[in-house]
Amino acid sequence: MKKSLIISLLSLGLLAVGCSSNNKAATPENSSSSSSSAQPAGSSDNSSNANSSSSNTSSSASTSNDANSDQHFITDAAKGNRKEVQLGQMMVSKASDPNVKKFAQMMVDDHTKALNELQQIAQNKNITLPDGMPDDAKDLQDKIKSESGKQLDKDYMDAMVQDHQKDVQEFQDASKSAQDKDVKQWAGKMVPKLQQHLKKAQQVDSKVGGNAGNNAQ
Repeated sequence: MKKSLIISLLSLGLLAVGCSSNNKAATPENSSSSSSSAQPAGSSDNSSNANSSSSNTSSSASTSNDANSDQHFITDAAKGNRKEVQLGQMMVSKASDPNVKKFAQMMVDDHTKALNELQQIAQNKNITLPDGMPDDAKDLQDKIKSESGKQLDKDYMDAMVQDHQKDVQEFQDASKSAQDKDVKQWAGKMVPKLQQHLKKAQQVDSKVGGNAGNNAQ
């Protein structure tokens, strides 16, 4: 009888211990710990990889935009130099004022040299330069063809002042912001020459009664 009672008490004690253990396993703390440990081990790495990928994409886009900006400058510069050469050739034969003729010849000589240098840079970088002139140059070309005398000289020199004011600014910008070192160096080398052209254009324009030469120094 006593033996049966002792066995019963032991059984109840083991049962109580088992229930207590089960209740502890089900507490919120243990559930939270289990949930936390179940988080994928690579989740933090995946976030870092995503940020790195986004950064690389932005960097690539910026590099592409810089390259496009340099190429756009080269293309415009080629058209601008070709414009000065072709208009200058026309004015060497058509201008009535000797100062205008002399200026036109300077445009042919200096801008032919500049265009040749630019073509070499473009060739080294596998860039094909356009053959034509800017759209506004075509209008001026047609105007020059139909004019003569003082009006022709004045209109040409007015255009030369305006062109070189624009050119000086664009080349100064490229000499600072161009990403390609060869383009940047060439643009910087051209700035003093273009400033010289602008000053001379203003002086000649003032002599022939042009409107754009009023700021000649």
